Amino acid sequence: MKLLLLLSLIFSYSLFAAANDVSDDQIKILNSVREIAKTIPDSKGETYEDTMSAICLTESSAGKNLIGDFHKNVPLTKASLGVMQVQVQTVRYVASQVKKLSWVHSLNDSQIANRLLTDSEFSARIATHYFVILKNSRKNYINSVSGYNGGMINMPYYQRVTKNLEDIKELKKEKKLS
Repeated sequence: MKLLLLLSLIFSYSLFAAANDVSDDQIKILNSVREIAKTIPDSKGETYEDTMSAICLTESSAGKNLIGDFHKNVPLTKASLGVMQVQVQTVRYVASQVKKLSWVHSLNDSQIANRLLTDSEFSARIATHYFVILKNSRKNYINSVSGYNGGMINMPYYQRVTKNLEDIKELKKEKKLS
């Protein structure tokens, strides 16, 4: 019984500590992602602001790490970029699926990469549309979250997002997130 109580306290503290380690700049990014995600529903009208916030924490630590895959000597236009760690080819795919984003086709790869790195709202909008496309086609939440990271079933990634969902819930309780 004491062990269970101790484990419960440790788990609660770890959630509290993780939620309180988020800077004001990260909170701004997360709130921006949330506001955008609220405007992009799936085919059933559901929005994914909590999921997209958790993905943002998972992918870039809410803006702390804007360039992924860089250590692999990947050209910048092939790397995962921005607060949502989106690749240029994903932007092009989403733009081909979402009429409102057709203007993106007029940009070259370097311009898209620059936009992902400098415009967190653009990154969040593309990422949310991408997640909704996955959700509409896969119908299964685990597969949709896994698909965001390039797989059908990617349990380690799904578990990281799920852990970050707990942090998002804690930040909402603390009224730091909208």
